[in-house]
Amino acid sequence: MSFEKPWGNYLLEAIVETNAPQNISFWPQTIAWQIIFVLLTIVIIKKIYQTWQDYQANAYRREALAWLAQCSLTNEEDVRQLPALLRKTALLANEVNRLDDHLPKNVSTVSKRREEITELTGKSWATWLDRHCKGSQFSQATQPASPTSLSNETLLTQLAYIPRLALNDSEFNNALEQLCQQITLWVQHHQLVDEKSPHDLGEKT
Repeated sequence: MSFEKPWGNYLLEAIVETNAPQNISFWPQTIAWQIIFVLLTIVIIKKIYQTWQDYQANAYRREALAWLAQCSLTNEEDVRQLPALLRKTALLANEVNRLDDHLPKNVSTVSKRREEITELTGKSWATWLDRHCKGSQFSQATQPASPTSLSNETLLTQLAYIPRLALNDSEFNNALEQLCQQITLWVQHHQLVDEKSPHDLGEKT
């Protein structure tokens, strides 16, 4: 017995296969939606770029905070570097402000502030720090005054020059802890008054 046609369902012989539909395009079909799509894309790219700029601008903050995180208050060498770290951070903040402001009139302002940061000492330095960071208390007494108590202002001025640090003294250690907390706060939240946009790490770090 032989078959004249291939084996299968003869009812399907005359069926013609239809072509698959074209791929759906994600590009908007109308002019209005195309314009909206382009504008949204520009806004997103600009936001990403600004975020990247802020991240780059805050590099000096992250470096300072990383150093503070590994700083040991029982290590005399680390302790003596605290005032220098704070002043260096202020100088770097001033340079970041210079890079952000491209107008010629701001160059002299930044230069004057650099000289100011370098020359300030004692009470005037502590007051300047407080003026540029909400919540810092370098110029305010954080503990009752006594012949042996050390304020943040005193430590900032004298810490690098004290012949021998009393690291085993509990009162001195408490003063160091308060100073370190104030420095960390200032590094995180300082804001120069003429910066166009805030570079504040806050609690993110």
